[in-house]
Amino acid sequence: MPRIRRGTNAVLLALLLAAPAAPLPAATDRPLHSVGGPVADLAPGRDLTLIVGGDNRPTGAGAPLPRVLGTILDEVALIRPDLVLWSGDTIYGYCEGRRQLEGEYRRFLALVDRARVPLVNAPGNHEIRGNQECPQPPDCDGPCAERLFTGHFGNLYGSLDLSDVHLIALDTDRVGEEGKIGEEQVQWLRDDLEKNKDKRAIFVFSHSEFFSSPLIDPGAYKGHEPIANRDELHQLFRRYPVKAVFSGHEHLFWREKPEDHDGIAYFVAGGSGAPLYAAPDRGGFSHYLILRVTGSDVHVDVVEPGRLYVEKAVEKAVAGKGEARFWIVNSNDATIPVRGMDVTVPRALGRCGRLQATAELKKRDGTPIPIEIGIARAVAGKKTCRLTLAAPAVPAGTSVPVVIRRQR
Repeated sequence: MPRIRRGTNAVLLALLLAAPAAPLPAATDRPLHSVGGPVADLAPGRDLTLIVGGDNRPTGAGAPLPRVLGTILDEVALIRPDLVLWSGDTIYGYCEGRRQLEGEYRRFLALVDRARVPLVNAPGNHEIRGNQECPQPPDCDGPCAERLFTGHFGNLYGSLDLSDVHLIALDTDRVGEEGKIGEEQVQWLRDDLEKNKDKRAIFVFSHSEFFSSPLIDPGAYKGHEPIANRDELHQLFRRYPVKAVFSGHEHLFWREKPEDHDGIAYFVAGGSGAPLYAAPDRGGFSHYLILRVTGSDVHVDVVEPGRLYVEKAVEKAVAGKGEARFWIVNSNDATIPVRGMDVTVPRALGRCGRLQATAELKKRDGTPIPIEIGIARAVAGKKTCRLTLAAPAVPAGTSVPVVIRRQR
């Protein structure tokens, strides 16, 4: 049975996965394109960390992107996952012209570039804008909007391999087929699943949800019906190693239990900044998911942004002590990997390549709590050393003191 850790903002999902018999090549005729950097070519069987998010669109035409999006992507930079899966609605879009659309895309992509992590995006209704009603028709209709999307994000639907895990993006807002997956796309999906039936796991992501939250605000439910041919698609998924399906569209968090759906977990994770559709106790809070594939297990944690960051400690006689101090703050209720902690220290501490990082977290009685941390990268400047620190597991609800000093 799957193990579920319950909490207001956290879910832990553990699913047994079948190990592949041998390394498998990428098998797709519609490769997904990443922004923010290339997707790494990782060895089979490797532990993976992914971020899942989406629905960061502004509140209206011409409005700024929500600030929480920047917070999320700053935390993505700290976690430095192998890949980010985004479920669309990166822009407002509706009734906007080509120039406005391009401006919104540029602002979103600039934030993604700042995170320095590859991101793949499935199209949402605010990007494709099918069936929009405007006072005056914009100069970029549905097919034009699709071309703008593909110019930035590549195929409207497709797949890719990450290690021996297969990832599939679906287009739930194709012009003329809004709210469902059309037969041409379904046939491609059948073929793609069959080609990748021996993968360690398959994850699917899309914009429109497969199962709506029963806790959504009544007024927000209109226009947020689940995918029309959901049941057909689920029957297809259950024949293959599909372990979870991630969607957005509804601006809240919701999860369907895997035991209710043939072992497949269905998530709605639309909390990256768009206006919320429920009170916090009904899933209406800003969030993103951390998806980890570790050996034969899959773990999903729900993270509320603003609770993971690095703080520089007040310097006290750094030159005399020969050290610099920082804090890794994780006030979430989930242990989180931090692989991209970028800090700058003075060259007075010593040669950049001879520095070491030590975590000094202790219990109240002074007993040390061992935490693995190391320097993944060191770049020497004239007066400073730029270091990237990596800690595979920062415990929940902690502020970890980190000391940088010369190796002894």
